[in-house]
Amino acid sequence: MDRYQRNYLRLMARDDYREKKRQVFQDWVGQLLKKALKGDYENIRLTQGDGGLDGIILSESAVVAVFAPRRATQSELEKKIASDFAAAEQTLKERKVVLKKLVFVHNDEGLTKGVGTLMMQLQQDKPGVKIEIWTFENLWTLMQSLSEDEIQDLLGLAPTSQMLEKLEMPSIREVIEHLVSVQAEPPAVGELTIPDPDKLQYNDLSETCRDLLRVGRSKHALVARYLEGMTDLRTGEAIAEGFRRKYASCRAGGMQPDDTFETLWHFAGGDHFTTPFQHAAVTAVLSHFFHTCDIFENARDSS
Repeated sequence: MDRYQRNYLRLMARDDYREKKRQVFQDWVGQLLKKALKGDYENIRLTQGDGGLDGIILSESAVVAVFAPRRATQSELEKKIASDFAAAEQTLKERKVVLKKLVFVHNDEGLTKGVGTLMMQLQQDKPGVKIEIWTFENLWTLMQSLSEDEIQDLLGLAPTSQMLEKLEMPSIREVIEHLVSVQAEPPAVGELTIPDPDKLQYNDLSETCRDLLRVGRSKHALVARYLEGMTDLRTGEAIAEGFRRKYASCRAGGMQPDDTFETLWHFAGGDHFTTPFQHAAVTAVLSHFFHTCDIFENARDSS
């Protein structure tokens, strides 16, 4: 697996992690754990009386509890965590099994004060039970232990560096036509703010996002040549304006840099197209507009 594939898959994994809700998220985590912990992990079938167990890790006498709490209130989440812990402990006790570990998997931005202190309280009340909180980085570590086929089975097929190098005009045209379809009337051509070379570092993007933007630069000339050959020369500026507006909306909402990047990725067609070659073209087009128009911020003049 080349570096471009790996970064693309990390982007897709993070997107799935953030966006999946409730049972869908639980099923997704279960699929990952079954692949990564072969023969050691088992999902518990969803029933009304599942005993507070979403899954078990046999070798560690561990219970896995999965929550996708973005839509839940703090009180709902606290109640569910406490009741699931108690139910899991009671279920195992009835079978004369000692609970040694609880793995709490969630996809929220962070724990609320109430949930955080509840987890600490559970750990203090049950010193014999190791409590772990897993977020995206824990799941990504497991994903990296999978074979290439396994991780792409979970996340979808990933474009390769070779696919990006082989891109030609028809692939670029697909992405540009998609972006044109989501634009309003093109604005008059105005003065563009040319990004500073330090823009990637200045915007505090993760290395994953930086690498995707860097690798896309290899096709800047192809994207530019396509735009220059269009009958309406305002098309490029119309697309740039669409990116600016989407970026401004993300920034106004307080979105973090990598979340903003993912939003722009989807805007460029990331969730519209389905094939690896098309996603390679999305990478090229998004990188072109990142480096040639004022989405994200330019580094401040140090002089």
